[in-house]
Amino acid sequence: MNIQEAKDCIRDAITSYLSHDENGDYSIPRSKQRPLVIMGAPGLGKTAIMSQVAAELGIGYVGYAMTHHTRQSAIGLPMIEKAIYGGTEEAVTRYTMSEIVASVYDEMERSGHREGILFIDEVNCVSETLAAAMLDLLQNKKLGPHRIPDGWILTAAGNPPEYNESARELDVATSDRVRLIEVEPDADVWLRYAAGAGVHDAVRYYLSVKPGSLMSMERTPGGYRFATPRSWEDLSAVLKEHDRIGLPVGIPLISQYIRDPDIAAEFKRYLDFHRRYGKEHDVGSILDGAAHGSSLENADAEERLSVISMIVGRLNSEAEEGLCLEALMSLLDSYGGEDPEEWLRRSGEELSRKLSSPTTGDVAKSSSFCINALKGLDRTRDGIVKAKSEATARGVAHQRSFDARLDNAMTFMEGSGRHGAVQLLSSLLGCYSVVMYSRPGGPLYRYNDELLSDGRDKRITDAMEAWDDAAHRISEDRRRGRDYQDNVGRQGC
Repeated sequence: MNIQEAKDCIRDAITSYLSHDENGDYSIPRSKQRPLVIMGAPGLGKTAIMSQVAAELGIGYVGYAMTHHTRQSAIGLPMIEKAIYGGTEEAVTRYTMSEIVASVYDEMERSGHREGILFIDEVNCVSETLAAAMLDLLQNKKLGPHRIPDGWILTAAGNPPEYNESARELDVATSDRVRLIEVEPDADVWLRYAAGAGVHDAVRYYLSVKPGSLMSMERTPGGYRFATPRSWEDLSAVLKEHDRIGLPVGIPLISQYIRDPDIAAEFKRYLDFHRRYGKEHDVGSILDGAAHGSSLENADAEERLSVISMIVGRLNSEAEEGLCLEALMSLLDSYGGEDPEEWLRRSGEELSRKLSSPTTGDVAKSSSFCINALKGLDRTRDGIVKAKSEATARGVAHQRSFDARLDNAMTFMEGSGRHGAVQLLSSLLGCYSVVMYSRPGGPLYRYNDELLSDGRDKRITDAMEAWDDAAHRISEDRRRGRDYQDNVGRQGC
């Protein structure tokens, strides 16, 4: 299955494990709650989805990479205690609590979450001295004599041996006690995620044309040649910074991330194409409505994809900014006239708590945005009221600008033919921020009805229904007293 399907599977499994019967007991008893073990090539996002699921479900999260642990830190240190046996005092060996189990209790105290996910990374790459402890953990949910607390679900991830020389196959006895989820790379799923995550336009453009390069692993006499989703995303961050400060990008830089010489060289050629297309088709002019779609009329498929990737990247960033403004407007709207210092202190603590807890990218961005906005406020009642009015005006203006620019982009693509417009619309529908910021009746909805109303592709309807269902579940959990973070299908966007 792909990484989105794996995430859905894990979320459903944990939801079922944490459900209660009419007596308040877990419907699936602890002994039958098999650990969830996800296996797949490096860089697919296996680790990331665990904290995302915790954030979506509003439960605690503790993660450990087992390759960083010794036997002593994993199962505890021996200590001598006195005990009476048959009327005689004897010295016996006990063990201190495992650092890993103790960290679960620490998280329960810190966050107040009585339920959560304990995630063990690189579970099949431990040393021989830890192999027995890992088997005990997977089979009995304990390390040494200390059990994982009830309500904390054990999950793990690992790489198949062909990707890691220190990895070993799970034996039959272990495999028969876990729920094994095997993940394969899926370029379509990753590209939807990449659009919403702000991955560099050139990376998305290249992988749209060459999806097989998303995940490549080859063992040669000179070592491994590889490219992974993680390496593409990390390269993206560097490319964006180089663009911002005007530094050159050559094959030596690309090869530090993309460790396959052929793919690195090919990407450099596509990066040069992408930059040339960017000069020929100014995205700013397109979004301002000052460009003509006929300029793409004779473009080939790759050139069209390049322009679409640039438009989507710009609109996604503007949608993210709009969602941050909405979060600030909502925060300032909650001010009820109480002591401004107390309200600001309480609001700041709540935002900081969100950032220190398992959270999603959109919540982290909006929380950081709000924290920075609060720092600049006039700390008086009038100051907060004025800030609310200014934020509302900014939010309204930004929404109008976003709608107009999205409309201009779609009009531009329509000028080059219906196919290009459908391609752009489909890409925009894959962006969480764009869809969540678009208002019913706005251009995204209008173009969906005009271009996709024949029933062949109603993705906006399906996406909104799925996100509305998730938002409703989150709202219900909040009503019951839990403070769940609001992320809807992030990995699939």
